[in-house]
Amino acid sequence: MSTSKLAGVSEWAAQATQITTGVAGLSYAFGWILMARFYGALGVDPEDVGITFTWLVVRAFLVGLVVLGAFLAVRWLQNRAASAQSTWITLSVGTGVRSLAEVRLSLPGRYLLRGLAGALTGFAVVFLVVLPFRLGDHFAADALAGRPVDFGVLGTTVIRAPEVRISSADPAKPSPAAGCVLRLGGNAGTSLFVVGGRVLRVSDQNVMVSSSC
Repeated sequence: MSTSKLAGVSEWAAQATQITTGVAGLSYAFGWILMARFYGALGVDPEDVGITFTWLVVRAFLVGLVVLGAFLAVRWLQNRAASAQSTWITLSVGTGVRSLAEVRLSLPGRYLLRGLAGALTGFAVVFLVVLPFRLGDHFAADALAGRPVDFGVLGTTVIRAPEVRISSADPAKPSPAAGCVLRLGGNAGTSLFVVGGRVLRVSDQNVMVSSSC
């Protein structure tokens, strides 16, 4: 491989690393705002349910890779827009046998591609800035209403509050809650559940959790 090609590959790799790192940082902020919004509405901290720095960084990095792919797609569309030809669209009015009128419209290809690139950019901005607040409020309302929450990105769980059934570890004592409840998570030997619109903290030694509900 020639020196010029190696230099081009190195420059591309450096730019990709910068973009991925920057987007991963924004994604980390996105995730933390989402967690703080969701769990804050329930009156708990993300750390109380086992959300750690490493747990969130891994997911932020995956989102960064996805946004890098979107960025490369936008750059490709912008480069293609400069050399794109006009697109002709024919609108025909009539029956299946005979056409009564036809109109031909010329759509400059470069404008179409630039519009698509702008749409992708706008989606990324809205995703990173507005969505965590809306999603956090929406999921918190679902959890308080007793509806299960399951939100993930690229096959990894971000927020999950499944329905479970809990019973007392001591058969002589009554169950902390009757029927199905939502499990938020746990940390340091304490699990958190949503029961009747409020958060219940129970020691793991005092309850048994069943996933069948």
